[in-house]
Amino acid sequence: MLELRINGFGGQGSVTLAHMLAQAALVNGEHGQALPFFGVERRGAPVRAAVRISPTTIYAHSQCELPDYVVVMSEKLTHAAINEGINDPGTVIVNAPHAVSVKNHATWQVDADAIAREAGLFSADGPFINVPLFGAVCRVLNIPQDIMEQTILNKWPGSKGEINLQAAGKAYHIVRQISK
Repeated sequence: MLELRINGFGGQGSVTLAHMLAQAALVNGEHGQALPFFGVERRGAPVRAAVRISPTTIYAHSQCELPDYVVVMSEKLTHAAINEGINDPGTVIVNAPHAVSVKNHATWQVDADAIAREAGLFSADGPFINVPLFGAVCRVLNIPQDIMEQTILNKWPGSKGEINLQAAGKAYHIVRQISK
């Protein structure tokens, strides 16, 4: 079973990203579970969500304490996300405009902010980075691009889906591994 935690700020779409990854697992013929964590968080406060993906039934329903993957939605949260716990050896996927290496962990980088801005994906709080990050995470997890695309079109049919497809597709192709 694969466990993944998403660390972000309120309003960045951490929970939506978790649900999309769980849905992609289902579309891919696996079991998926999204685990949003709701506390007293508010927009702009650190938040987290988790995902489990498994070829067999998932019986666990607790939060992921030592995930195999950590998605960091803001480079500012990298240190805190790692200190929160990650499996050894784990993989970190960071949204940053430049290479960010995390000691002792395979690290991938994508500039989801730039991709979202370029695609015109905005909210009142800034760019919607969860869709580009969805594309990047799918690539890192070896989720086929057609499964990623089908998941997006199931959630956003029509022209909104096409815009999201472009952003996720770009991230899928440009996410890069920084270190092993």
